[in-house]
Amino acid sequence: MVTTAEVIIIGAGAAGLMAGVTAGEAGLPCLLVERRHRPGLKLLLCGNNRCNISHAGDARDMIAAYGEPVGTFLKTALTAFPPARLRRWFEAAGVPTCLNRDRIYPTSEKADDVLHCFTDRLRELSVPLLLNCPVSAVTRLPGGVYQVSCGAVVFTAPRVLLATGGVSYPKTGSVGDGQRFAGELGHTVLPLQAGLAGMDSAAGWLPRPAASASLPTTRLTITQRGAAVGTTEGNVLAEGNVLRGTAIFDASRMIARRGWTDFELELDVLPDMSLAAVAARLQQTAGRARGLSRLLTAQGLDLAVADSLAAWLEQRGGDASAWARLLKALPLPITGIRPVKEAIVTVGGVDLSEINPDTMESRRSPGLYFAGEVMDIDGPTGGYNLHAAFATARLAIQAMIGTVARVEQSAATAANRPPTKAGRRGRGKARDATPTSGRNAPGRSVPEEGRPTEVSSSERRRSLPRWKTPPPTGGDESWRQRQRGSKGK
Repeated sequence: MVTTAEVIIIGAGAAGLMAGVTAGEAGLPCLLVERRHRPGLKLLLCGNNRCNISHAGDARDMIAAYGEPVGTFLKTALTAFPPARLRRWFEAAGVPTCLNRDRIYPTSEKADDVLHCFTDRLRELSVPLLLNCPVSAVTRLPGGVYQVSCGAVVFTAPRVLLATGGVSYPKTGSVGDGQRFAGELGHTVLPLQAGLAGMDSAAGWLPRPAASASLPTTRLTITQRGAAVGTTEGNVLAEGNVLRGTAIFDASRMIARRGWTDFELELDVLPDMSLAAVAARLQQTAGRARGLSRLLTAQGLDLAVADSLAAWLEQRGGDASAWARLLKALPLPITGIRPVKEAIVTVGGVDLSEINPDTMESRRSPGLYFAGEVMDIDGPTGGYNLHAAFATARLAIQAMIGTVARVEQSAATAANRPPTKAGRRGRGKARDATPTSGRNAPGRSVPEEGRPTEVSSSERRRSLPRWKTPPPTGGDESWRQRQRGSKGK
């Protein structure tokens, strides 16, 4: 069975949900399809279920934090939808936000509230959402129309948005199908690697036997051949030989994006104290492990890691100055980075050079758009990755709105053009009027940046996808009839 929509959004994660709501607010008919039994499964895991939706700062701050080439690519999206506008949008949608250590969360600090905000808006705007609907193929037909195959049901649309995410946490639905579709449509897909991932370490100072421990404030330096090439800051969480935490996650992303293989890590466990200050404090311990352990726990280290580190230093021997140098540059031998399925984000994806950063439209296959982690975009911890998903989704839909409006205006101009008079040279040629822009075109409601737009009931009815369902054959009822029947149950 084949049905037709104006826009098909594949993937109902953070990017797909924002795209669906943005389209609904503007009255752009769309259909949202999701392979899993419910939308936003990975969204519920973000920020330890607290949903860190963005980071404090303006667009320039965020561009710098992403680094190259991601920051430059996201410039248009971030400028159009910076953190302040994202906060206003959520607050207008009924989800107030708060700031916690420069990270933006819903005030409730519940990821469920963010997900319900999106699903409620989809329902209010009559945007159809199909669950348990994995897409098997996306094909571009002659004439530029896309065919989206979902088993027994096939959809067609002039525009398709791929918002399928990366390949981390595959149980949430991120299995790399969007990258596969893009590759089959002629795009280059860069290797998919673990970003913001844990690391396996053979450090002798880790607690034994395996135990969970926390170093709340650290500075991690990445070195190559003795020279520092990168630095991250944050906490380190040790669970046996596996290290996680902000400092580790951000370092793993940097390593993957730069392609470093011959690197070493050094950990400053007392970054707020100078080397001289640490040495002076250690003089008071008289070289005793118990005194050193008390010093470390006073700085916030868990007792397990403080005792283990103190015992390790005592075994090595040396004076207070030697211990101080080690605590400021503690060797952290790494035996491996955790697999991509355990990572928070994916490094790699659809090559950014093949996507228009001002519209998120493919440069290779017109009418194909991208949003979120399906592309080769990723950011550090702290809300950057969710914000990139939201901002690119809004930009893609707004670009589609402009395209649709120009097409509609051109059609209206052609329909209203007076008939030409035959028989006189030069009068048989029709002249097209210059189409108006998508933002000012009549009949298309474009949302104000960062704020949900109320749509009247009549506009909402007009915004419903214009399904074109073939008549039933063989006595089988149509898709629309089955839908009506299911609603009545």
